[in-house]
Amino acid sequence: MLFFLLAAAAIPFGASARWNKVFSFFGLGGFSSYADGWPACVHILDVGKADSILVECKGHWMLVDGGTPEKGKIVVRYLKRRGVTRLDYVVNTHPDEDHVGGLKDVLEDFPVQHYLATKVRPDLIPEDSAYLDTMAALRRKGLPEEIPKPGDQFSLSSMEICVLGPVVPGNSTNNSSVILMLRYRSIRFLLTGDAEKEEEQSLLAAGENLSADMLKVGHHGSNTSTCAEFLKAVHPKYAAISVGYDRNKLPKAEVLKRLSLAGAKIYRTDVEGTILFLTDGKTITVKTEK
Repeated sequence: MLFFLLAAAAIPFGASARWNKVFSFFGLGGFSSYADGWPACVHILDVGKADSILVECKGHWMLVDGGTPEKGKIVVRYLKRRGVTRLDYVVNTHPDEDHVGGLKDVLEDFPVQHYLATKVRPDLIPEDSAYLDTMAALRRKGLPEEIPKPGDQFSLSSMEICVLGPVVPGNSTNNSSVILMLRYRSIRFLLTGDAEKEEEQSLLAAGENLSADMLKVGHHGSNTSTCAEFLKAVHPKYAAISVGYDRNKLPKAEVLKRLSLAGAKIYRTDVEGTILFLTDGKTITVKTEK
């Protein structure tokens, strides 16, 4: 046991997925080791009132958003402990600080094959350091921004990923959020960034099949998102809210009520910490950090 303790201490942030499994066997694995042995997992990271979501499928990895700049190192540390050595995809749903800021550190620490981002109107492009520093890291990496369109599809190993939105140019960065539907066999996860009612309505008007087993709730549980009509179309069994305390006191009670009436079991990072949705393609098992 002493050998493994020393080995763990000697390897910063853990090592490869193989070492994580060895450490887990001896009771040394971190919380994320619950994902070992599952073919697919969606990790909703606890990054406060921000978003960062790690998606894994059979040794392939996608990161959706990176939290705020001060959370970037935390995201990097989590990925390394999980055994991530490279990212097939990094997706920035929209360029707000609490989604793009931490991606600078991620880009500096990991090889990235594809960087996907939304296209926003020129007058909506941020001028803050969170966005500009991430764009500078992207240029240093020599990695182009790829702008996905509704209907585009790609895969993460045997997980199918479909881009649903934005359907129309948004009138805000939030309503320009990249919307992703992840499908592993019969299980579906809907990731909505900070999409508000306007973008939700555009998805409904486009006639998209929005049904999903898990919904990543838009805009941290703000009442500007998760309208009743949208929830009826999604009809999720599980709802994940990435949120932390701030002056807006999210998630809003009205949103929680709508989710409960829709029959969704609600998980919140401010209450449960990081949330894992583990799937074999038929069922979902949920593990929480707290």
